[in-house]
Amino acid sequence: MHYKVTEFIGTRALTEGWRVAEIHQGVEINNDIEKIWLKIVDEKIIVEISGKGNVLILRDNKVARLENKTEGSIKLGDIIWLFNKEGGEEYKNGERSDFTGAAVKIEFHNLEPVKKQEIFVNEKAFFQEKNSKNANLILGLVVFGLLIAGTILGYQKRTESEQKKKYGEIKSGVETKIFEIESVRTVNIETALELAKNAESMVNGAGTIEKKYSKELLELKQKIDEVKKSLGGENVSFEVAYDTALILEGNDQFKGMAIKDNVIYLWNPILGQINVVDPILKSTEKIVSDERIKLWLGIFNNGEKWYGYSQSKIYEIKRNDLVESEIKGVTTVKEMTGWNGITYALDNGVQNIVKLSGGEGKLWLKEGTNLSEEANSLCIDSSVWVLGKSGKIYQYIRGSEEKYAISFVSTINNAKSLRTSDKVDFLAYIADENTVVIYGKDGKILGKYVFSETKINDIGIENQNKDVLVLAKNGKIYRIKTNEIF
Repeated sequence: MHYKVTEFIGTRALTEGWRVAEIHQGVEINNDIEKIWLKIVDEKIIVEISGKGNVLILRDNKVARLENKTEGSIKLGDIIWLFNKEGGEEYKNGERSDFTGAAVKIEFHNLEPVKKQEIFVNEKAFFQEKNSKNANLILGLVVFGLLIAGTILGYQKRTESEQKKKYGEIKSGVETKIFEIESVRTVNIETALELAKNAESMVNGAGTIEKKYSKELLELKQKIDEVKKSLGGENVSFEVAYDTALILEGNDQFKGMAIKDNVIYLWNPILGQINVVDPILKSTEKIVSDERIKLWLGIFNNGEKWYGYSQSKIYEIKRNDLVESEIKGVTTVKEMTGWNGITYALDNGVQNIVKLSGGEGKLWLKEGTNLSEEANSLCIDSSVWVLGKSGKIYQYIRGSEEKYAISFVSTINNAKSLRTSDKVDFLAYIADENTVVIYGKDGKILGKYVFSETKINDIGIENQNKDVLVLAKNGKIYRIKTNEIF
């Protein structure tokens, strides 16, 4: 009795090492750990299963499962399936050909002997054929052509199968790397980036399958690019939310910004000017122009009001007007911000946070508590968050420092512009002028965005979309979409 073997090894099974082997006295599928073997001797079969696979027999429109060590006779027309665990589940769900797991179909039949045809040659006809050079030439060309066609078709089929197998290996490898990236990104983002580069190399090394699977490979490349973008990969592009060239020509005019909902106030110390823009409506308007604005250190929003500040004064920004107030009790202002109508100043002169009320500054940290290092920025969401020059973040509640540690800190020479709000679950800041780093409020690092040669002046939180807006020195405001990473 003879049998025909049809192999179905899907992409997932390939990556797990599953293969088919037609061995002496039978057929098996294995991956060096598990094995499903059908031993065939004359008209008898023996089943051996090592692992979680299974074997089915189809006879007379009935299906039965064969347990390990099953022995029995085989009949003409019987069909036996060997499955690994995934292949068996797919078969149960109706799959018969396009498996992602491993499956083998074995069909038993008689191989009819080919009857020899008796050939009688008419002597006259023989010599006529022999004398016909044209007929012999045509016959030879036909046979030669059929041989060539068969060879080409066989090669094409083999090549297509190899390409499908290679693409499956690449796709599975990339998906495995992305899974590993998500597992490690909050612990060591640099390791995650290396994994992304490895995945990129897999796709770039596609070689001969590139043409046939160009669309699929492009989709994999785009997926990897998005992952790389959030891990600090260079030479990536970002969405432009707004271009300040719509206001005026020339780069690096706007040094800082403050955001509330979808409204952005831009500070221009070169012209001494405040402009408001709406990235959604692409609208712009000059709010106020004043020489005093050229001396400011920055701007911020506090509820329904907008402010600018210098070392000794604070200015409420009104349409075509500035309301100036003296501030006392602050020695060296690094940055100011507001919360619930109250202004807070970061004062490196006394290594403390100063709370301003009626123009008078009072130390906010509890007695005996000081900032842990030279600080560059602060922001508030009911907690007060302080950014050290080193890139470390510190949390304070009611004047006391809370236990807060970030999971990963790159080597940073200068960090600035720490931003958050009570509408988001993350904090973001600028590292070394061209990188935005994002942490969860639980301390886990979530993303790192490198703008390469493009320097950054300031960042802000867009509460409406929960995105980070980046004011670059080239005059553009970029958008980092945080929903792509968390």
